[in-house]
Amino acid sequence: MLELNSSNLAEYLFSNHRILLPNPTIEPLSGGVSALVFKITTQDQCFVLKQACKQLRVKEVWLSDPARIEQEFLFLRAFHSLAPRRYLAEPLWHDNKNHVIAMTLATAPATPWKTELLNLIADRVRAEQAATILAAIHNKGPSLKKDFPELLDKTIFQQLRIEPFYERLAQKYPEYSTRINALRKSLLEESPTLCHGDFSPKNLLLHPNGMTLVDHETAHFGDYTMDLGLFLAHLVLKCLYAKSNRSLYAELIRSFLKAYQSNAGICDLNAQESVLGHLGVVLLTRVSGTSRVDYLDEAQKQEARMLAQTLLKEDIKNWESFPPYSW
Repeated sequence: MLELNSSNLAEYLFSNHRILLPNPTIEPLSGGVSALVFKITTQDQCFVLKQACKQLRVKEVWLSDPARIEQEFLFLRAFHSLAPRRYLAEPLWHDNKNHVIAMTLATAPATPWKTELLNLIADRVRAEQAATILAAIHNKGPSLKKDFPELLDKTIFQQLRIEPFYERLAQKYPEYSTRINALRKSLLEESPTLCHGDFSPKNLLLHPNGMTLVDHETAHFGDYTMDLGLFLAHLVLKCLYAKSNRSLYAELIRSFLKAYQSNAGICDLNAQESVLGHLGVVLLTRVSGTSRVDYLDEAQKQEARMLAQTLLKEDIKNWESFPPYSW
């Protein structure tokens, strides 16, 4: 595997006939902790190139097979067939040997929704758009199972979510291990529902035409309630960050759930308990586990821990008894 950088990328693209002219403009983009991402511009092309990292860029050891980038390319192809094109990039080509994919660029200017939320802008239309995208994935995914059997493989999801979030957390908090392990088991069961695995505000880009979903490495057929729990955990963290404005962010939670239920209609009472459990796992992981947020103060982190622990003790059974729902 050739690790790409700004120095060797032009030669890689030209020698592999991915661009017709040498000396493209190369702009590094934020790829989170799991990938190298570049914007490539030539006289006749403009696209995004992404290469998966083996060691994620975090303090702790967190390894994952870079072949997961093929999972992302498959999801792009699958999702492209079931959702409006404005909701995702179009897959262009992939290089399995070097674990690289290329895709179209989101409409400029594009900003992660996370940035807007941290600037204390709480727009419920954004939450409704996010719910529409996630409902489309969950609702129509079963029809794609036959055409994309590779997405039945949960290896990458296990490396990037189950092991660092669920297994490590169960070891660190043995008092909640029974609940965490039950949730973990549900993630490994076979399911016809297409799941994203990393559906969060940082992966939803805002632009003049709406919203585009990115970063699909953990896509798989699995338990849709984890997608919901993970996303809602991020909204709860933003509620805590907003302090005196938390009621505005709580409205985002209510708007998201209402729009999701309206579009998907599969979040029944039993599913609520599962969603709340996954929410607790992600919440605790983000303040005390492998993947920690960097925007909360200690008091806010402690409030998140207490809420997560209440969820994992199963003291909260539905949205009406979930404190952030009514803040």
